[in-house]
Amino acid sequence: MQKPPTERSIYFHTLIFGNNNGINNIWGYFPNRKCLIGYLQYSFLQEAFYKWIYGKEKLITRIPHLTVDKIIREGEKLKKIDKEVASNMRRDYDFLSTLWHLPSEKAQARLDKFPAEFNKKWMGDNTEFLYIKIFKTPEELGEFVISSSLLTNTKEELENRIGMSINEWEDICKNAISDPNKGEVFREILLKKLSEVF
Repeated sequence: MQKPPTERSIYFHTLIFGNNNGINNIWGYFPNRKCLIGYLQYSFLQEAFYKWIYGKEKLITRIPHLTVDKIIREGEKLKKIDKEVASNMRRDYDFLSTLWHLPSEKAQARLDKFPAEFNKKWMGDNTEFLYIKIFKTPEELGEFVISSSLLTNTKEELENRIGMSINEWEDICKNAISDPNKGEVFREILLKKLSEVF
């Protein structure tokens, strides 16, 4: 997310929550579908599964440089996860692997279905859960920011957090692609005001 979004950008929201490790609440976008697949497969799943396996018993301050497969194998070997959990983790990783070589439209259709299946498996409970949502446009993401924030916050709290009125936010989202200045504001809000790790 070093540049404002473009027509090809794809947007996301990910959450990793655990009682011992707080919340990683990330909002963002990538320049294209393959970049998002790479992020999900090699960064998000690595951190999410490591924290799922080891975060129940300790605070995780650093994710080791291990492959997702090695994280899963070590979790099984140490009896931190059972075969069903390990199998679900492998299935998610392998599913993302299959998307790399599919034709663009087919890969996008399958990627669009992935979050619902993933979220169902990893909804956990009030002590831990994992979550992914994918959006096609800045407006879609912006509307979700509003609707999800207003479930637990007031309108004023949301406006204070993003540093503008909801109407201004909607305008920023609507014009994030066509107006580079608004695109930059959109990028800054996602990075600095909405994403949080604590």
